[in-house]
Amino acid sequence: MHILTFDIEDWFHTHQNRKHYSGHVWAHLPSRIEENTARILRMLDDLKLKATFFILGWEAAQHPQIVRQIQHQGHEIGAHSHWHHHANLLSPGDFEKDLILCVDTLQDITGEPVICHRAPGFSLRLSDQWAFEILAAHGILYDSSVKLRNTGQNLPLVIETHAGLLTEYPLLETRLGIPFTGGGFFRNLPDEAFNLLFDPPPPYVMYYFHPRDFDPGYPYSNLFSFFRNWLNKRNTDLCLQRLIPVLEKYPTMPLIQANRHKIANTQGT
Repeated sequence: MHILTFDIEDWFHTHQNRKHYSGHVWAHLPSRIEENTARILRMLDDLKLKATFFILGWEAAQHPQIVRQIQHQGHEIGAHSHWHHHANLLSPGDFEKDLILCVDTLQDITGEPVICHRAPGFSLRLSDQWAFEILAAHGILYDSSVKLRNTGQNLPLVIETHAGLLTEYPLLETRLGIPFTGGGFFRNLPDEAFNLLFDPPPPYVMYYFHPRDFDPGYPYSNLFSFFRNWLNKRNTDLCLQRLIPVLEKYPTMPLIQANRHKIANTQGT
C-alpha cells in the first residue's frame, strides 16, 4: 500500500516562528503556490497517477481556481486545517472551529463532501481521542495525522468514535525517527541512504510532499533562520528527478483508493 499525498500550502506555511508569524501577514507575502501546484499536476498527468491533495483552507479561499483544477483532474481533496496550526496546540473547541472553516471552504468550492483530513505537521497522537471524535462527527471517514515509529504494526489503524469508525493512515518514521517518504527528508537524504530505503520501499508508504518541495526558485526570507532557509531550499531543483523514478517503478494510489482496498479486504475476511 503506497499512498501518494500532497499538502497544498505556500512556501511560508512552515512551523518555525509560529509565535511571531501567522495569517495576518500571509496576504502580503509573494505567493508561489499556483506555479508549484501546476508542476505537481503536470507530473501526475504525465505519469497517469491520481493522488490525495490535503488543501489548506486559507489557500483554498485565496486560490479557489487551484482547488477546481485539482478536482477537474480527478484527484481527491482533503482538509489540511484552515490556519495551519499544530492540532495538539489547539483546544478542542478551536480545533473544531478550524476544521469546520476548512471543510466548509473546500465544499463550497467543489460541491462535494470532504471525508479525509490531515493535521499540519502530522501533529495528532493516537491518544488524542478528542480530535478523532471531532473529525468523525464532522464527516471525516479517514485521517492521516499521526506519526508512528515503524515497529511492524498492522496498518491502517481503526479508531472507534461515538460517530462511528475512523481509519488512521499514519506516516511511518524509521526507528531513528526519520519520516523519509516526503518533504525535506526525502529531498535531503544522501544517495546511499535513499537507495537503501527506496530500493525497494517498505510495503506501506505514506508519501507526503508540498508544492515548495519542487520549487527551484524558493525565496529566502528573514522570517526564518539561516538553517531553515537552507533546508527549505536545498535540492528543490532535484526533487522531481528523485521522485519520478520511484513513482514509475512502484505503483501508488490516493487515500480514497487505499481505503476502498482496506474495506474490501476486511469484508473478504
